[in-house]
Amino acid sequence: MNWKIIVIETAFALLLATSCNHQKQEQSNMNKESNELTAFDVQEAFEKNGFTWFTENLILCSGDATRNNAMTIGWGSIGNYLGHKRPAITVYVAPGRYTWEFMEKYPRFTIMQFDDPSIWQYMGKNSGRDGDKAAALGLHVAYTEHGTPYYEEASLVIECETMTAWHQAEQDFRNDTPKNWYDGFEPGIHTIYIGEVIGAWRR
Repeated sequence: MNWKIIVIETAFALLLATSCNHQKQEQSNMNKESNELTAFDVQEAFEKNGFTWFTENLILCSGDATRNNAMTIGWGSIGNYLGHKRPAITVYVAPGRYTWEFMEKYPRFTIMQFDDPSIWQYMGKNSGRDGDKAAALGLHVAYTEHGTPYYEEASLVIECETMTAWHQAEQDFRNDTPKNWYDGFEPGIHTIYIGEVIGAWRR
């Protein structure tokens, strides 16, 4: 056995491994520096708890390149609809909200998450009827390949195409929980929108 050859081969292997790790680290640093959104599969790589994700003050946006509006949402659900390979998200928008008009008119919407709490706080307290909320916050509107608006500053974006909308009425309620909740609620009973997930990106 030639020990010199073994030593050289071992040293070469270590050098190669170190080089590969260095390249991976450089790529990781580049991704962090570029801070770009990267596509991911929600059915395989969604890391959020579906029971608590909608408590994280998400933003819903609907419209197109000519006009769009966004609002803070706190209700919703994730899962499958009309097939186990069809990931879907359900959101709720009351008719009294300005965004409801956009959800009724446009076929797609985005759900976004932000690291800055002031964004969802402002979006939840102000109406798009009174001004451009995105401009007021310094957010930059971008569009998916389908033309669905989202904000470049979001840390997570999920794009959905609406499959069905259910305009709830009081006669739909089966117990006192929704009856009591909606009693005196001025924006009206929420419309339920179920959207198929057609795109997802995160930082």
